[in-house]
Amino acid sequence: MMTTESLIIKKWTEDMASDFFDLSMDSGFTLFTITDYRQTSVESALQWIRKNTSKFAVIEKQSGKIIGMGGLTPWSYAGEALTDITYRFKSSAQGKGYGKELAKALIDYGFNTLSLDQITATITPDNLPSKKLTEKLGFKLDRRIELLGVPTDLYRLYKKTS
Repeated sequence: MMTTESLIIKKWTEDMASDFFDLSMDSGFTLFTITDYRQTSVESALQWIRKNTSKFAVIEKQSGKIIGMGGLTPWSYAGEALTDITYRFKSSAQGKGYGKELAKALIDYGFNTLSLDQITATITPDNLPSKKLTEKLGFKLDRRIELLGVPTDLYRLYKKTS
């Protein structure tokens, strides 16, 4: 579990399946998708939780409610093993700085706990808020790729060495 000023970030548990199902139906959560996280039922949400061990529930400390999802997901592109940062929030949680808080916590976790040397961000070209956020965090645009049939901008952030 990780915490920030406003957020609790913890592994999804099976008892959160209904919450994940509800989250997956939110229009803000499903905006700018490369991977579609929408679920068809609470049962499909439960199956998703069982399979997706690299994703975390994002809980707003003040309300105790699940407001999003984030994680560091291993993936491969052109034979290179990579780890991609993910952050998605429901509409009511957007524009409050939670994305930056979550991303900073995930970057710290990736570099200092998982000992990654780089983290990628894959963002659709029209997702200007995510592009702005990743650039503020130091990610640099590497190139445009096609990911799961979707044109996608690939950003990279390298661990700073002392």
